[in-house]
Amino acid sequence: MAETPRPDPKRDPHEDLRIAESQISAILTIAADAIISLDQRFRITLFNEGATAVFGYTPDEIIGHPLERLIPERFRAIHPSHVADFDAASVAARKMGERQEIFALRKDGTEFAAEASIAKHQVGGKKIYMVVLRDVTERKRTEAALALANTELEKRIAARTRDLEAEIRRREETQAALIQSQRMEAFGQLTGGVAHDFNNLLTIVTGNLELLATEIRDESASTYLKRATDAADMGAALTKRLLTFARRRRLTPQVVDVNELVLGLTEMLKRSLGEPITLTTILAGKLWRTRADPSELENAILNLALNARDAMPSGGQLVIETRNVSTSETAGPPVLAAGDYVLVCATDTGEGMAPDVLEKAFEPFFTTKEQGRGTGLGLSTIYGFAEQSGGHATITSAPSMGTTVSLYLPRADAAGEPVPAAGPSEPVPLSENAETVLVVEDNPDVRELTLQRVEGLGYVVQEAENGPDAIRFLKANEHVDLVLSDIMMMGGMSGYDLARWIKTEMPHIRVVLTTGYAAEEAQQDPAGLVDAPILYKPYARADLATTLHTALHASASPV
Repeated sequence: MAETPRPDPKRDPHEDLRIAESQISAILTIAADAIISLDQRFRITLFNEGATAVFGYTPDEIIGHPLERLIPERFRAIHPSHVADFDAASVAARKMGERQEIFALRKDGTEFAAEASIAKHQVGGKKIYMVVLRDVTERKRTEAALALANTELEKRIAARTRDLEAEIRRREETQAALIQSQRMEAFGQLTGGVAHDFNNLLTIVTGNLELLATEIRDESASTYLKRATDAADMGAALTKRLLTFARRRRLTPQVVDVNELVLGLTEMLKRSLGEPITLTTILAGKLWRTRADPSELENAILNLALNARDAMPSGGQLVIETRNVSTSETAGPPVLAAGDYVLVCATDTGEGMAPDVLEKAFEPFFTTKEQGRGTGLGLSTIYGFAEQSGGHATITSAPSMGTTVSLYLPRADAAGEPVPAAGPSEPVPLSENAETVLVVEDNPDVRELTLQRVEGLGYVVQEAENGPDAIRFLKANEHVDLVLSDIMMMGGMSGYDLARWIKTEMPHIRVVLTTGYAAEEAQQDPAGLVDAPILYKPYARADLATTLHTALHASASPV
């Protein structure tokens, strides 16, 4: 066990006192904090250089004065009670680690924030108080600035996080829209191909029915023929709807005032909806005009009304609204090109759609209606019409929340003028000079029927299976007045290729083209070298007669 050092009897106690006083004086001098000593009446008895730097008083100016001189006026009234509480406390001192925040008063009258530690001692039966005070003004200012910066940073981070989340959501929506668009495109390609093949079949059916009708005089048989013809016409109407969805329908775009069109449909829509359903129209003032096929737009609005009616069996409200919208890359449907559009919205208060139903709503033949109540082509034709018109269609819906179908149609050029609709064709005579027509068709059944129909119009007919066969025939038989050729054929040569060859090699021969596709998909002549009329399958005998007669008697260039 270590021994306690014994006092050195030779050491001068006065010298030790001087050393201690010198050390204390040095501490008081170099201390950056204010060190203040108070007597029991709270008069200042010691004021170091740190205190002078903090408060602005010299020791001569402040020693002997009460502590209240260093306390702001607003705190002086409660200061005695704080002193009494401190004196009554069992803790003899508050260490620097137990600093409390206070406000103090400088010589120039300015308040400042400080941290103070107070200790009390008994010397000769008298209380002495020691105060160590540190000016924290700069630290408080820095903390406030840092807190403000942190708050601003948190706001920026939160805003950036929201922006990132919104961007992620938009990318997800865009990706989903792209996938849906690709899916609809695949449906369109499949549907368009089926419709093309179906048109060829209908051409054979309707053509043979027409030929049969000329041979049969029995009234009962004529009734059966009419039923068959009506069914074939319904099939043709169905293929038109399929082609609309597939964006292969022939459209006649015109500059359209949508408000005027909606107003013109109002009475018919009310009759179609029935009494339990209220129709409301909200038509925007100064609505832009759009360029679209007015008949198809009318059909689209009527289809929207009929769908809304079926979704509200117990009645409800249908609102048809128009307005101008300008979309950008960050506004509007993700797959819609930026630009100006006329928006037509149809909102019902009906049953709404579940997410799985909503996802398939635009698909052809998809329907939730009872068998026999719908073909599932209503919304799909609306979608196809909007896309083919250069716009887009969207659906928003939820169960029991109703449905809104939005139709975006591109704004028409302000300088555009309405295109007048073509009037009905005048009847034309049959062949007067027994002109020779070369029929070029790779489908043998369609070719055989076409030969019969053309021959029935008084023409001399010849046939070829494809383009190369037709060229060989023309080289060997120059006396041909007109070539009636399908556009899409086997053999590596299209109807356009054949027409271009005829224009170059035998320009005196007229050309008429036929197709089961619409103009947009009929492998159009990219160089614009062919100017030949096109018959779209299935076509009626009168249309065939008119087209052939017009082509043969036109004064313009043959092709």
